[in-house]
Order: sequence, then C-alpha cells, then structure tokens
Amino acid sequence: MARSLPPCTWKNGFAEPAEIAAWTNEANYMTEDGEKSHYTRPPAEEPLSSTVHNRLGRNTLRTWPTLYDGTESPHGQPRWWKPSTEVDVLICGDKADAPLLAGRADAVQPRALELLHSWGLAQEVHEEGPILNTTTLYKDGRRLVYTPSSQCDSKYRGIHVITQGQIERIYIRDLLRHNTYVERCMVVERFESGDSSQSYPIKAVLKNLKTGQTKQVQAKYLIGADGSGSKIREQLKVPFDGTTTDIYWAIIDCVFKTDYPYIFGFSVLTSAEHGGCIIIPREDGYTRIYTQINGEKARQLARDREVRRNASSLEDTRIDDHGITAEEVLEQTNKILAPYTVEMISPISWFAVWKVSERVARAFSSPDLRVHIGGDAAHVHSVLGAFGLNSSIYDASNLGWKLGLCIKNLAKPSLLLPTYDIERRLFANRVIRCSGAYLRFICSSFLPLPELRGLGEELEIHDEALPALDGSPEAATRFLSVFFSRHNKFLIGMQTPIVPSVICPPMSTSGKQRPTTLVNGARAPNPRVCFETSCTSYLYDKMTGVSRFHIVIFGSDLRGPVRKRIARFSQQALGPGGFFTRFGGPAQFNVVLVVKALPHEKEELFRGSGDERDAVAEDNKIQHLRDVATVVYDDRSPDEDAHYWYGINHARGAVIVVRPDLWVGISVWPEDAVAIDKYFEGFLLQPAIETQSRDGDLAEITGTIVNESSGVNGHTNDKLAAVNGSDGANGHTNEGFALVKESDSVNGHTNGDFPLAKELDGANGHTNGDFSPVKQSDSENGHTNEGFALVKKSDSVNGRTNGDFPLAQEPDGANGHTNGDFSLVKD
Repeated sequence: MARSLPPCTWKNGFAEPAEIAAWTNEANYMTEDGEKSHYTRPPAEEPLSSTVHNRLGRNTLRTWPTLYDGTESPHGQPRWWKPSTEVDVLICGDKADAPLLAGRADAVQPRALELLHSWGLAQEVHEEGPILNTTTLYKDGRRLVYTPSSQCDSKYRGIHVITQGQIERIYIRDLLRHNTYVERCMVVERFESGDSSQSYPIKAVLKNLKTGQTKQVQAKYLIGADGSGSKIREQLKVPFDGTTTDIYWAIIDCVFKTDYPYIFGFSVLTSAEHGGCIIIPREDGYTRIYTQINGEKARQLARDREVRRNASSLEDTRIDDHGITAEEVLEQTNKILAPYTVEMISPISWFAVWKVSERVARAFSSPDLRVHIGGDAAHVHSVLGAFGLNSSIYDASNLGWKLGLCIKNLAKPSLLLPTYDIERRLFANRVIRCSGAYLRFICSSFLPLPELRGLGEELEIHDEALPALDGSPEAATRFLSVFFSRHNKFLIGMQTPIVPSVICPPMSTSGKQRPTTLVNGARAPNPRVCFETSCTSYLYDKMTGVSRFHIVIFGSDLRGPVRKRIARFSQQALGPGGFFTRFGGPAQFNVVLVVKALPHEKEELFRGSGDERDAVAEDNKIQHLRDVATVVYDDRSPDEDAHYWYGINHARGAVIVVRPDLWVGISVWPEDAVAIDKYFEGFLLQPAIETQSRDGDLAEITGTIVNESSGVNGHTNDKLAAVNGSDGANGHTNEGFALVKESDSVNGHTNGDFPLAKELDGANGHTNGDFSPVKQSDSENGHTNEGFALVKKSDSVNGRTNGDFPLAQEPDGANGHTNGDFSLVKD
C-alpha cells in the first residue's frame, strides 16, 4: 500500500469513508459494565514512507511493530522462540530491523504467482494491486505501440502490481500463523567450510549489529543472499562479471494529475534528447514513474559516487546521497513526456535514485556444493522486466527442493546440487541480455551488453540479432517487434533456458512420435479441468506443495488400447519394486490421473468393461493406480482440453514427470516405466526407514515407503514426501526470504532478502536476509522478520526469520540459518 489506510465503515455491506475507524474506538474493547477485553490492541506507528517530500506534505504509512518487527519488537519475544546452534541450512541476508515500509519491487510475474500458489500464498499476493493490461510506447512524442500487455495461458495471465513491502507482510503474517518468528539485525560476520564428512561442516559467526554480541552456528549448508555487495560471494572469491552502467533512475510513487491518456496502463516513453521514463499504475490511484537522470545531473552523481565508493568491490545500486529533489525529477519527466504534462497532487509515498548494474556471479555454488548464492548476491540488473523479486522466487523454488532432498539423504548431492548453478545462472545471463537490450532502447544508450560466462570458462556465445537503431521511428518499431516476439514469454517468467542435466535429460532425435509435445525442461501447462461435480479449476490446484514430484498420467477415456498400457504402468511403476514404492511412495510422489470422463463415471472407469470376471481382472491390473492417484476429469472439448494442451495420443496415453518446481523433467509412454526408474535412479536415493528391532533398538533399513512418510524423528506427516515438511528442523529465519514450507519440527533461523529455501526436508538452519520465509510451519518455535515468504506447515519449528524476501519453504528437519537476499532453498 502507498499510504496509511483511511477510516472506513462497512455498515451498508461495502466500504465507505468514516470519521473514525472502529478499531480505534476504545468502547469496542470493553463490556457494557466497563470490563476490559482480554485482547489488547497492539500499538501502531506511522513513520514517514519517503525521505524526499514535496510541497503537499509528508506521507506516512501505518505499521505494527509487534506483528512485523520480529526480535526488534518493542514488546519482547514469544516464549516459544528457542534458536539452535546446529542447523541444516544457514541463510545469510541483510540487516534490516523492520519490514520494508515502501518502494522497491513493484510487480509479480504470472510464473512467480504459480509458484507462490504451490506455496499457498498466491491468492493474497495477486489480489493486492492491479494487473497490467495494456502497454504503450512513445518515442520523441510519437506513439509507436499501443497493445495488450504480455499475457499467457496461466491462471494469473499477466503482470500483477504489488509492492515489496506488501509481499513481506504477507510472508510475515503467514510465518506467525505457523509459530515462526523473525530475527532482526543479525548478520554472518565470517564463516569457514570444513571437512564435508563432518555432520556440520560450515562454521559461521553471527553478529547482532545492535548489541555487538556474536555466536557461532554450525550448518550443513550455507546460503548467501546478502545483496549485490555479498560478503558470502566475496569470501568465496567468486567474480561478479558484468558492468556498472552510467544510467541512473529516479523513482517517484505518488498520485499524479496529467493529460497523458495512458496513465493507468504500463507505458514506456523515450526521448533522444532527454532519456526515458516508465509508468506503472499502482493501487488506490497511485502511479510509479521511473525517470532517467541524464546530462549534468548524471555526471555529478557519477563524480560523487566515485569519491564516496564504499569498501565493497561493488557500490550499492541504491543512492541515498543523491541531492536530487522531487521537483527536479518532475521537470525531467515533463521533458520526456512532452507534449503531455504531469504534476504531483499528493504527498510522495516513496522516492529513490538507483544506478543500474548488470552483473552475474561466475558461479552460484562452491566447489564442494556446501555454499550457494542467489538473488542480488548472484545477479543484478535493470528494473526492466521486473526480474528482481521474481528471479529471487525462481532461485528459491529451484534450490529449495534440491537442498531438501540432499539434507534428508534422499538424493545424491554431487549430481543434483550442480543443477542449481547451471539452470539459474544461464537464466540470469538471459535476464541481463533481455533487460539490458530493453534498457538501452529506452535510454538511447549504445553501451555494449556485458560479456558473461557460459557453463565453462569460456564466454557465453549469443547473438541478439536485434534490428539496428538509427533514431528513426521506423527502426524503433522494427526493434520492438523483434524484441517482443523473441522475449514475450520470458518477460513474464513462462520461459527459461533449457539445460540438459540429470534432471532434464536430452530429447530423443529419432523422429518418432513422442509421448507429449512438451520438451523436457519446459513449464508444465496448467489447463482448466474438473475435480468433482461441484468443482472445476486448474490442474495446478492438484499439484500444490513443493516437496513432491508430480506424476501426471494421461489416460484418455481409459478404454481400448490405452487401458492396457496404463494398467501396465500401474503394475510396473506403482506396484512393489517400482520407482513409486522404492523412492518414497506418496510422501515423494503426487500421482495425478487425467481422464476423458465425468465425475459420476469414476467407478465404472476403474471397473472396466465385459463380464464380472473380466471386470475384476481388469480392476486388479489397475489397482495400484486407483489406490494412489488423484483423478482429474478432462471434460472440455478437444480444442481446449488438457490432452490437447499436453499433445497426448489418445490410443497410447502418456506419463509426464513434473518436478517440484513445476518444470517438466521427463515424459514417457505408459508401458515404458523402466525409463522413469532410470530417471529417478540417476539422482535419487532410496529412503532409509527406521524400524523397531526385537531388542527395542532402532534399526535402519532401506526399503519401500507405502504410506505417507515415517520414521523421521518420530513424526508422521501425510504431507511429507522425503522432502516435504521438515522434521526436527531447528533454525532461525530472518528477513525477506521465501521460507521453509511444510516443515515438521523446524527450529531455524532465517535472515535475508530473497525468496528462500522452500520445503527443505530435514533442514536445520538459520535463514537471514531478504528471503521469503518459512511457510506452513506447525507448532513452530521461531521468529519471522521482514519480507519473507513464511514457513508453512512446519511442525514444531523453533526459529527466527528475518528479511525481506521469500524464504525456505517446507523444510523437513531443517535446523538452519538462512541469510541473504535471494530466493532460497526449496525442499
């Protein structure tokens, strides 16, 4: 939100202005006899939301320190907060003492919302602000483009506007629902990585910046999410390849009066003489305007920054000592908008000046795979494309489930963890090229794009092949046409570079028909389907949680030749000895059967046809599938049903393995169950199950899990899949991470400012930084702080969370600290 909520009343069934807000009325806190309520309203504060103001006054934004400030709450900490000094994951983030009040990130891509949906947070996020429906581009006063904004077949369609502070509060509220607290003002002062054979090879010293007190925490893994000046990255001696540009943006959030006709849509205006500006509609009639600072002002900023360069190898991108007034920025904006004009008609909600850097860390993981970086610690770029916050969520969703599996000894770290670096680093490289080309067009800059490393030591080879710009409207139109046709879906998160690996095998080149038209590594489509007579929705609604692989089986009408193939899959893959039972059962795999049938036909569907004896035999063949699958009814017409979206042969069917982060792993014909066995054997380990021996001691065996997950620190959780729900996780969560979700007994510290580990299984760690925090923690003893996607469904979680970024979600047994400003551990 841009300002404190004004008083309202709902006496007529809808919100209307009121003279006084009912929550402030003391009469609502006592009985008719004067006895006070047991509930005590927490105290509110209304700090200034901007350090720069205009003649119309100063804007304040109400906040509630008791609810949102974690360990910096003026009213103390809850009694259930019990941090641990041995954790699975330590996430190192920023040092903020409260959630972000205003500004910074301003939009969420539909792909990020799909991932937030799997974490249980999308509904609250996408309902906060408007969706960008139109895009308008002007050059030198001439309109070149007026078109619908980039949209897609996602449930969430396009870009949704929401400020980072709003997202942080959503994360924190969710953390509190699950007994998780955020630890503030805590940083990792130094760390060392020891022998990997040790239970906790990472030794880190944490320092409270207010008290100066330090303590040592031991961890299995360390996550650096501590921003563009990352100390973790520097200690790893990882180069931050790229360039720092000479392009500066001033940003104003305000209510504007203008004759520009497209103020309520997304607009880009560029002037060869004065630079560019970007207009983004906000909630409640507010608008954000990015204005390029050029000419002498930019040169003065550059000189001042050179004199005051900080100790880090890279200066901060935000500039606090800019000396620029709002009126100067507005004057520049009007030069770019000419012949239109704009003026401020409200106090400023937020004002900032930023310098654009374009950099990607040469490696996202240490050689021993014990330390990983993400978010701004791993990549920084321009605002174009809204890739900052969104990339952090993508980092978190990619790394979280992988760490979770490794922490629970359910995957081979040497094979699985390297895929984080190769998948996310090449994505970051493309962000730099895409966002950078767009930036240079808007700012009329001919600065070369930075040269970045590929998967080896050599520079990545790429050819943007965009039409040359000569200053003419015709050249600009050609450029935009090619640019958007190439990057349309990438700009909304629906497309990612596909890198062959153990979890994304190369495609066959035989020319034969494949089980699906989808390529390995692509996003799994999300068509509309029917769940039961009274409920229709989207396929992803049956693919929630981020701990499990989704085995999506397309069975057409389950009659004729396809039935025999599906029955064979049921027996070979889902029966004793198949991958399903060997690698974790329903705790590890979510089986979804998509059929061309109606809900009332379900029993007949499984029973088969023919006489009673044949029907029983048919039923037995498909018994395993019926026992474990969620049935989805594909009752739409052939030109819009799920079988069409996935490109399925109705006579043969198909099985699609969808990764926990909702990208396609592999697809096979139903009769080729051995191919899925080989796929999972490539990186998974069979779970060790604790069982009671005759003498009462616990014996560890490797075997088949048939129901739920069991034997994890005495906890049984029907949502735990090897890495679902962390069990016995002791950790702190701190600031701005996407946090642990569905962790069972998670005691952890989280700190940082980027989406963090999600669904870590067995992760005991501290998180710190701008991550989205832990979500769905159950009976968690922990602290949550600032801007995290919170711990969800964790059971008995003792931890602190601090940061302004989505955090680790669903860790199982996660005792760890998370810290940093990038999307963190998932699973």
